Amino acid sequence: MSKDKFISNLIYAICGAVLVCAVFGIWTMTAKRNVPEKTGSTVAIFGDSIIAYSQDELSVASLLGRYMESDVTDLSFGGTTMAYTVEDSTLASDRNFLSMASIALAYAADDFALLRNHETKAPATEYFEDREKQLEALDLKNTDIVIIEHCLNDYHCAVSIGDKTSDSIYTYTGALRTVVEKIRDINPNIRIIIVSPTEKWMPDGVNASDYDYGGGVLDEYVRAQREVAEDLGAEYIYLYDLYDTPGVDEHGEPISGIDYTVDGTHPNYYGRVLIAQTIAEYLNGN
Repeated sequence: MSKDKFISNLIYAICGAVLVCAVFGIWTMTAKRNVPEKTGSTVAIFGDSIIAYSQDELSVASLLGRYMESDVTDLSFGGTTMAYTVEDSTLASDRNFLSMASIALAYAADDFALLRNHETKAPATEYFEDREKQLEALDLKNTDIVIIEHCLNDYHCAVSIGDKTSDSIYTYTGALRTVVEKIRDINPNIRIIIVSPTEKWMPDGVNASDYDYGGGVLDEYVRAQREVAEDLGAEYIYLYDLYDTPGVDEHGEPISGIDYTVDGTHPNYYGRVLIAQTIAEYLNGN
């Protein structure tokens, strides 16, 4: 090979290496920009569609922030459970990546790849992508209070309740125990508040207290939830009888029970106000 040819090949090789490094550098910077900056929160609220039914200024989280005059981060995802669900469950096997147990394990490992790379085709999930970024951005080490409202979909999915010592994330109590322990490992000083579901009515008016999807009636899940919270020393807010509270609508007509819901399950404006006020009163008083 001639000297000129050698020099020419060397120059091409150097240019190629520089180009590869430049592309890699750009890719790395872009990847870093796609990872949300970690920030703490005064209150972070995790839950299902009881919290997530509305995502505007009249959502439970927005109302709670207003009543508390505090920063409240809404990390609720409709249709999600506390536990992992089995493949033949009635609801959300494709949302297992957003079960509360899965979220807690992601925080514990500081690895949100599953959340970033998984998509659900379920309806009413348009807000999931933006909220998943908020989820990853939350710094639990610099968060004061975590509120966890997950129970109703575990009941719908007939998730095994388990006992209060269970450690299986495929049982409701085991998942709840795992979530509390993982969050405390990250931030031993954080306040963890477990919130019960509100009352539920079936389309034919039957109360969830009288209907069993296969894992028990809703009362049994709520009872187990409270027992685990007490066993772990977590704070607990009981909302199950909240809709017994008499109220009035915009016309001054009395409302109670199912009147606080859109469809027997999801809270309407009056229900969301009642939920947010009750949680705010607890937090402001404690």
